[in-house]
Order: sequence, then structure tokens, then C-alpha cells
Amino acid sequence: MFRICNFLLTLPLIFLLSGCWDEKTIQDFHYITAIGIDYKDGEYIVYTQLVDFAAVAKTESKPTQAPPVYVGKQKGRSISIAINQLMRNTQQALYLGHVSTFVISENVLNRQSTEIVDYIYRNQLLRYSANIFATKSSMEQLFSINGFFNLSPLYSTLYFPDDVYRIRSFINPITVQRYYSNQREKASTTILPSISWNDKVWKEKDKNRKSLYMDGAYVIYYKVSQPWFSENELSGVRWLTKRTNKTPVNITMNKQDIYTSFSHPDHKVKPVFKNGKYKFVIEIDVSGIIQGLDTQIEMDKLKRKFENQIKKEIQTTFKTGLQKNADPLNLGHTLYIKETKYWQKNHLKEPKDYLDKDSIHDINVKVHILNTGGLEAKPLE
Repeated sequence: MFRICNFLLTLPLIFLLSGCWDEKTIQDFHYITAIGIDYKDGEYIVYTQLVDFAAVAKTESKPTQAPPVYVGKQKGRSISIAINQLMRNTQQALYLGHVSTFVISENVLNRQSTEIVDYIYRNQLLRYSANIFATKSSMEQLFSINGFFNLSPLYSTLYFPDDVYRIRSFINPITVQRYYSNQREKASTTILPSISWNDKVWKEKDKNRKSLYMDGAYVIYYKVSQPWFSENELSGVRWLTKRTNKTPVNITMNKQDIYTSFSHPDHKVKPVFKNGKYKFVIEIDVSGIIQGLDTQIEMDKLKRKFENQIKKEIQTTFKTGLQKNADPLNLGHTLYIKETKYWQKNHLKEPKDYLDKDSIHDINVKVHILNTGGLEAKPLE
């Protein structure tokens, strides 16, 4: 009788135990790793990239063939509708939890719509730490390019822009979280990198090899303007960016080319009130290493040459921004933070309200050459 009672008490507990009847294995899904979004004729066009994760795992030997890459494309009045249409035409369940990169077109930027960020934040599988780019190029072309040595597209600038930025710091990559928070912050400039491809640099045997690179950026000011700047036009921004790790500067003296790599510039921007309006004093302190020098040059003259070159780059970026009603140096944010009452009293709303050709009062640059890059690398100072 005791055993029967124990059995009757235990039996209901069996039905409360979880089972494995809905277990899914890794091969039961198609994994989307990148999403591209375009807009045309009143509809969003969504592109997705599928990568075979079996081809991603590193082995002792390099793959002999490039892994297959699938690019999906669907349209819809909203991003959600377009992605649902993709799911309707897939062969297995699509999984969004591995999306590492978003790419948006120039058409989408011109709409100044918040639907993209809204979709990302509402979808619990998408991560805010994903990279985000803009592009003028074809999404299908971007998503069809594999990595070098027959590696998958996951080993490319599209997914690891920070790796390239660490060794050549020009345009700082940005995440969805940073992109969204910058745009919500008043008087803040968002620099959204643009990505493109070319087939004129690398060759594979006798064929031109396509490769991805950041060709410039869109300078977005609080939903007012979003003009595109080339990399050269944005060269002054790197001196006001804390993350600048290694950035090259080339100058010519005595008909000789001199190449130097600078790192971690320390910068300060101070608003100063002059003639009834605020102007800006920019101070830059940066150290570098000479990596190419074919002649003997007095070090003081060399440093002055580099200081003038850095100053020129900042001025060029500033002047280009004026022409496009943009603030790539983010001077407005400094003014808003340090002189909020002045900002509010004068109802400043866009760069042309607080910037003119005389807004930069002074640029002070101090260059330190740590060593000549020689074998002994003895410090010069």
C-alpha cells in the first residue's frame, strides 16, 4: 500500500518534467550574418547574407575552395514585412541572432527615418554592438565578396573594421548603439562610415580580386544634414579622435618624402567669446615615429613641418564642412556642453547657425618625434 501511494504521488511530477522533443541542432538553421537595407519606390529592399558556419571554423590547412555565400533579397512596405517575405522563401528556419553588420543605402539616409534603428531595438535577437555602415555601392556586390585565401566573408572589413582601423586609423568604425545614441544627443555630429569595394588593388593569379574598404563617411548632424565626405576630406577628424591608434602622415622636404606614423593624439577644444560670437581654439599634442627618411634634416624644422601639415588637415576638413552645412569636427557639441545658456538663448539648430569661416580662432599643434624608426630606435628627445 505504501508503494502504491508513493507511485500515485510521483506520477503527476513526471508530466512537469521538461523534454527534448523541440530540440534544434546547429544545422537546423540558416544563419543571417549581415543585413542591408535600401529604399526605392515607397518600399524597403532588404538584403541578407547567409554564411555556412562549417566553412568558418579554422582548421590546420587553408580551404581549397571559396565557401558558398547566399544573398537574399525581398521588398516590403516595412523592414519587418520584407524579412518575413525572406523567411517565407527560405529552405530552413532563419536565425537573426548572429547578425554582426548592418549596411544602409544613401536612399535610406535621405529619408531620415528612424524605422531601421527601431526595428533593431525591438527585435530581441539583434545586438546593439553590431557594426553599421552606409554605402553607395550595390548591396548584392558587397555581400557576395569572400575573404582572402578562400575564407568566408566573415574574415573581411565588413565584419572586422576595427582590425584595419588599429593599423591605419582614419575613419572610426561605429556600432548601432553609438550611432543611435549620437543621433539622439543634441548638437552632436555622427560620422557614419561608408563601405565600398574595388578590384584594382589585389590580384588572384591573373584575375582581379575584389576587396572591401571604407571610402569615406556620411557626416550626420542631428537629422539636419547628412552629406558624404571622402577619406581625404575627413583627414582632420583623426586628430580629434581618442581612438586614433596609428595614422600615417606624408610630407616632402628637400625634395625627399618623409613618412611618419602618429598615435593617440591628445586634443582639447575650447570655445572663446570674440566679437559677440563664440570661436574655437583647438590644441593637439601628438607623438610619432619616423618610418621613412632618406636625408638628414634638422629635427626642429621637421616637427614644424608636421605641425603645419596637421593644422592644414584640420582647416581643410572644417572648410569642407562649412560648404556642406556639416560639423565634422563636432565643434557644436563642445559649445553646447560648455556654453549651454548661450546655445539656448540664440536658438542654435544647425552648423550654419554657429559656424562661419572665422569660427576657428587658433589651432595649436605640438608634435613629438619619439624615434627615427632606425634599428637602434634611440629616442631623439
